[in-house]
Amino acid sequence: MKKIPVPETERKWLRCPYCGAKTILYSNTAECSGVYVMCTRNCKRVFEAKIENGKQVQ
Repeated sequence: MKKIPVPETERKWLRCPYCGAKTILYSNTAECSGVYVMCTRNCKRVFEAKIENGKQVQ
């Protein structure tokens, strides 16, 4: 059975798990793993962006 695509209704910020800074803007339909991001603020740590069902997983 095919899954009906859900239209994008909102956008959210992916936050750094260490300092809480906003890093990436993503939609509520996003699915992501295996993408590494460097924090844009003072901590400059690298973390994996994990998004499942349009929500950030930490």
